[in-house]
Amino acid sequence: MSDLDRFFDKVHSVLETAYLAHEEPWRQSGMSGPEERWVSLRRPVADCMDRSGALLDIGCANGYLLECCLRWTAERGVRIEPYGLDISDKLVALARMRLPAYAEHLYVGNAYDWMPPRRFDYVRTELCYVPGEHERAFVERLLREFLLPGGRLLVANYMEGDPRPERGVLPENHPTRYILDRLLQLGLCPVGYRDGYDPIKDRHVRVAILDATSIP
Repeated sequence: MSDLDRFFDKVHSVLETAYLAHEEPWRQSGMSGPEERWVSLRRPVADCMDRSGALLDIGCANGYLLECCLRWTAERGVRIEPYGLDISDKLVALARMRLPAYAEHLYVGNAYDWMPPRRFDYVRTELCYVPGEHERAFVERLLREFLLPGGRLLVANYMEGDPRPERGVLPENHPTRYILDRLLQLGLCPVGYRDGYDPIKDRHVRVAILDATSIP
């Protein structure tokens, strides 16, 4: 087994074990604390979507973020067609139960080498899904192979501004404190971003927006 395969096995094990230990849907999607914190720190994903289209959530877990994005965008008259991908078959099973009307849109797989059956208007992801040395290739592949013309890649950093970002990732990951700075270091040019803030825990989230022009 290669080092990369061992990394993905670790991601699978760590996330599946942590998420399935809880019953609240937001905890099964990786957010500790009350639902109000979830709304403050995940709604920025929906804020990046200003027109109707198809959304692929990479690392969709139990589908709760997709469910919330459907509701949050609908409040602004934006209609989203949800798709999800997760490395855990157990979490995807929960997502299919949560979103039965879209069960065929929810896939088990690893975005690093998964071949999408179609392209999307929006793709949400995180850099921590791959080791640090693979981040540039991972993001570039999503931009080139996953997006429709005019589509947007949404790269979320849920540890934005944290003085110790290594606490939230595996040792093989690059500990990203500021997502825009990291993307620029990788030679990628974001075209925008949306922010979230939880005043109770003083936590920040930033979702960077990239498109076809982000690759020089």
